[in-house]
Amino acid sequence: MNTLKSFRASMRVLFTVLVAMLGPVAWVGAASPLPAYKLDLGQTTVSGISSGAFMAVQFGVAHSATVSGVAATAGGPYFCAGKDSWAGSAVGNAIARCMQGDPSYPAKPITAGDLSNMKASARAWAGRGLIDGIDNLARQHVWLFHGYNDGIVKQPVNDALQAWYGDFVPAAQLFNKDTLRAAHAQISTSCTGAAATGCNPCATTGGTFINACPTGNAGSPLYDAAGAALQLFYGPLTRTAGAELHGQLLEFDQTPYVQRDGKPLSPVRAAMADTGYLYVPATCAAGQPCRLHVAFHGCMQHAGKIGKAFVTGAGFNEWADANRIVVLYPQATDTIPVPLLPSRPLNPQGCWDWWGYNDFGYDMTGHYATKDGVQIAAVWRMVQQLASGGSASVEAAAGAAPLARVIDASAKQVALAWTPVAGATGYRVYRGAGTGGALQAITASAVTAPSFVDGGLAPASAYRYVVRAVNAAGTEGAASAPVEAKTATAPPACDPYFSLLKNQPVDAHNRPTNAVCP
Repeated sequence: MNTLKSFRASMRVLFTVLVAMLGPVAWVGAASPLPAYKLDLGQTTVSGISSGAFMAVQFGVAHSATVSGVAATAGGPYFCAGKDSWAGSAVGNAIARCMQGDPSYPAKPITAGDLSNMKASARAWAGRGLIDGIDNLARQHVWLFHGYNDGIVKQPVNDALQAWYGDFVPAAQLFNKDTLRAAHAQISTSCTGAAATGCNPCATTGGTFINACPTGNAGSPLYDAAGAALQLFYGPLTRTAGAELHGQLLEFDQTPYVQRDGKPLSPVRAAMADTGYLYVPATCAAGQPCRLHVAFHGCMQHAGKIGKAFVTGAGFNEWADANRIVVLYPQATDTIPVPLLPSRPLNPQGCWDWWGYNDFGYDMTGHYATKDGVQIAAVWRMVQQLASGGSASVEAAAGAAPLARVIDASAKQVALAWTPVAGATGYRVYRGAGTGGALQAITASAVTAPSFVDGGLAPASAYRYVVRAVNAAGTEGAASAPVEAKTATAPPACDPYFSLLKNQPVDAHNRPTNAVCP
């Protein structure tokens, strides 16, 4: 009885949110077939915001043999919905545990037992072949982001995601940014904060859910989330200004890729749109080998709701343009069952399926989070089509010594990236305190990737780094020029909330508020 009451209450909230928030739909015209390119599939990476973050984690775990990097903004651990994923029938429980920010659904902590069950599910599904082998996660680089004014997906959920990955991904490959005053949003430098660009000030929730955030005090440079994540995955990259992009933004037909049990399925029956988007650098269109990044939008960010704002404003195209990275923007859509179309799932905010709304009457034990989940399988078919132009390898130009760069810093971590060196089999990282402290090796063995996350640091402290290439005989080569980094100040204690029903920030007692943490 309690489960039924919870389900009915959840449905009332979702129906009300639909009426209050969705508004008119911006219909997208007919699209072309998805092209094929020469792709280095082993360098495929994924990212997402909100429901897209959950989806990026799901996709990265399900296809870990292919995906080498995962970026999650305001996300939670794999299979967070757990047994509450029964076709969304217990969505209130999933909101309480995997979001924790709506006072109408009192937060349920993600316990050590919950995390253990989530990890056990991944291991069991890998053993059955429902997802790729879990050992593949050890090769992934993971970038996490959570703004401390995010009242929709709260900090403990992001912490649980970091803890989930901690069992599978080496610490030197896992970076967590939690020191900006951002609200629930994609943080981008591809907008200025002006209303005309669809970008919000840093601590604002709503609109396009794309925010501009200074890296420090007012007037400091804007934080570039896309650049930080992509450089953790690929090493130092060059950013092209938005007005100088040379690539093309294409629309494509998602319909052929949406299936169930090997049979065509109308996209709306899987809460997916008919049309998706693709950014293609000119070099990739010309036939050069390229890499692929898949960017999942969040709830209320699909094209039917905000047009191309996420596709053009999330910040990935500028980094993809000069670095041979094709960016795939698959599209979910808002759906709601009606008497004549009862097979549509209940997804009024256009979220990606992270709680099982596509599993009704099908497999109510987490099918949606495996390779056979209807949305994961659809996007994977898109990936396969994009890569059908032939396999290829993309290697960065090598030099005589590594060129090191600080790509990000939190209160306790610094993320470094460097260019490759000809003949190197690995790299050793050295660190010194302040600007003159003695340099000491902090990597027990050579690092083979072009990036490294240094952890366990003191907040608001200065550090200096150099990187040396190591050859097959273990001999170190020339050092990079020193680079300096300063860790961020620890974030303030902040306890924001957001009412899904009222569609606005509230306090812990569900009263509307405009207060934000500084």
